[in-house]
Amino acid sequence: MKLKSSETFQWGAPDAPNSIATLTVDMPGDEENILSMEKFDGMLTAVECKNDTIAMTFENDATFAYAQQVWDWVNGADNRSFVMVAGPGDCGNHTNRQPYVVSSIQYDEAANKATLAATEGEWTAIAHSYNLVVGSVAQNTTKQKRDIEDTSSIDFNHDMTGSFGLGIGKLDARITCLNCSTTGQFDMEFKISQKFFVPTGASMKFSPKGVTAIAQMKLSGSGDLTDSLTKTFDILSIPISGLKIPGILDLGPFLTVSIGAQLSAITLSAGVTSGATGSLSDDAIVEMNLLNPEENKFSGWEPTVDILDVTVDGSISGGVAVFLQPSVELKAEALGKGFRIGLDLKVPNINAKLTGIISSGEACKGSNQTAGVKIGTNIGAQLNIKAFKNDDESDPLFTLQLATLDKPIAEKCFPLGPQVGARSVTRPPIPFIVAS
Repeated sequence: MKLKSSETFQWGAPDAPNSIATLTVDMPGDEENILSMEKFDGMLTAVECKNDTIAMTFENDATFAYAQQVWDWVNGADNRSFVMVAGPGDCGNHTNRQPYVVSSIQYDEAANKATLAATEGEWTAIAHSYNLVVGSVAQNTTKQKRDIEDTSSIDFNHDMTGSFGLGIGKLDARITCLNCSTTGQFDMEFKISQKFFVPTGASMKFSPKGVTAIAQMKLSGSGDLTDSLTKTFDILSIPISGLKIPGILDLGPFLTVSIGAQLSAITLSAGVTSGATGSLSDDAIVEMNLLNPEENKFSGWEPTVDILDVTVDGSISGGVAVFLQPSVELKAEALGKGFRIGLDLKVPNINAKLTGIISSGEACKGSNQTAGVKIGTNIGAQLNIKAFKNDDESDPLFTLQLATLDKPIAEKCFPLGPQVGARSVTRPPIPFIVAS
């Protein structure tokens, strides 16, 4: 019930071990203070909220006398005021915390009633100095208030399919996603602070938890291509669960997943299937200082990539690269300040050089067949993150290359065609007689 120069508010989901959001509002001036109504609403028997007043009736003489003693400070000078923050349901039909600016108080001693001259305020106006922490990366706050159902983690569990044409010139081909999926989540922490409306800090952390991506794709068709060709196709484009605290915070993640193919000087008849899995360490972390990018740091983002089975069911020569490309965009708007973060993961990336073989002997050692396809494969990944101001759609504040990977895999040879030494046998035509 005591007026304070600083007050802390917390938000979280019922089953969350820690707060999802913690807002500390500072009122350092001599003529200002702040008070949370949630700290003493159990001491009241009635609250009546009107356009310009809040009338509170206290349960006994002692609590009323104490409130009168500490609150009467506001009546001591015309320029004094304090912010009273009402909790959900404390004042009228508000379902969220609502700040009021109190400029004077009248008391009814007989009824234990205080009538506050109070007007509704906006968080962006009253919180001139604050520190806001959102998220679960390295946050250890104590559970207090649980009044939102959202989470600050970004869901990464999705299954995808798709088939797309790659026809150009003499090439008629398709790329088919046989097994494309992502799992896990990204934990994040967003901090922003200002003093007397001047930004003093803005930072964001990302860390993967159980993040994997699987891309198993088939390139099929026929024809040839003399020039190079690169195409990408969106197979998933959705808003994912965000976090909203009305008047204070709006986090809106958006997920796009693309598959892509890069072809160079290719001759194709039938098809090739290849794929890989990529996973990120739970120890990976990136810490971005959105006001001072020179302090950015990251570690542990190099993924583990493993090749899946490669199969060839016909003649093919040339260069083929197929990849999965998930991208997470996060818009963070907090008390009038906004940033946009883009996390791009080209993982896994499978790059194969295929050579068709025709031989009088064994095309592939130990196969006893005269034709085959030799494959040299590299598997890899590219991970980048960019930060923008919300009102700047093109020029990033900074770009970080979190990791690159290009790892060769032992060559394989797939036998095709007839057996060594096999001869085709032709039979003479069968004579026929025309009857006379």
